[in-house]
Amino acid sequence: MSPLPSYLHPITAPTPFPVGPVNLYLAEGDPLTLIDTGPRFGPAREALREGLAALGYRPADLGRILLTHIHGDHCGLAAELAGSSGAEVLTHPANFPQLADYADERERRIAFYSALMQEAGMPPGGIAQIDRVQRGYGRFAEPVRPDGPLEEGMTVRLGGEEWQVLHTPGHTGGLICLYQPQRRLLLSSDHLLRDISSNPIVEPPAREGGERPHRLLDYLAQLERIARLPTEVALPGHGPPITDVPGLVASRLAFHEQRARQVLEALRDGPCTIYQITLALFPELDPINRFLAISEVIGHLDWLQVQGWVESQIEEGVRWWRSV
Repeated sequence: MSPLPSYLHPITAPTPFPVGPVNLYLAEGDPLTLIDTGPRFGPAREALREGLAALGYRPADLGRILLTHIHGDHCGLAAELAGSSGAEVLTHPANFPQLADYADERERRIAFYSALMQEAGMPPGGIAQIDRVQRGYGRFAEPVRPDGPLEEGMTVRLGGEEWQVLHTPGHTGGLICLYQPQRRLLLSSDHLLRDISSNPIVEPPAREGGERPHRLLDYLAQLERIARLPTEVALPGHGPPITDVPGLVASRLAFHEQRARQVLEALRDGPCTIYQITLALFPELDPINRFLAISEVIGHLDWLQVQGWVESQIEEGVRWWRSV
């Protein structure tokens, strides 16, 4: 059996984000199913329409939309498409609040990130720049109320075949992959990308006052899990197909081990803020990439802290880290 079924069609759509184009997937059958939608962005909307038309369909023909996670490049057009087609929208329950209560959840996250950047020691001007960028990104999606869940252990029927739903938190807390065991085919979304390493972005607690999730630790655990699946081909959310999943996972794990050592090395001469660590590792970054760098360093400090190699304390609202 070929790993690539005739009913599954990739559609590439441009995005306004640094990551570049996003891969959407149309599964023919009843219902006609779109996996991810692209952002609420004119060129992406047009690319999706053209991709559907090349296969003989219109957006109004969609019967179901599956969302792999809540980033705007993957879910931004969901409300518009569901409204015009009546398609049901399915995703992991962890994504429900941010999709349904889009404005309120964005405000909560922006406030969380602002406080986190302050604790990381970022200067006020940088925090203000990140706040503006994040608010600007909000226009590339709009609220949509999911109709049902896609959870670990469930299956979803695509093209007459059963696909397993795999909950793979890391890049986001609600990210899912889809796996067809007979074909050994994985739709890996942003969990596994061939040419760039997914950033396990720091996220706020699910509930106010709760513990912040450790997304890098989640991500590493889920990478190892995915590597154990017998997979011939993985179709990602960005970039070309992956034909050596275990090899790619091994390289990602090695990358994160090396980066953790670099973070630890940055603490060799004494306590540092997270912002200072990012300046040592990545001297020249624009504000949004500085935010991503801080997120990445937080993940590696989480890992080092679990290992007992670093500790921190807060002084006047700023967290200082040191090696143990």
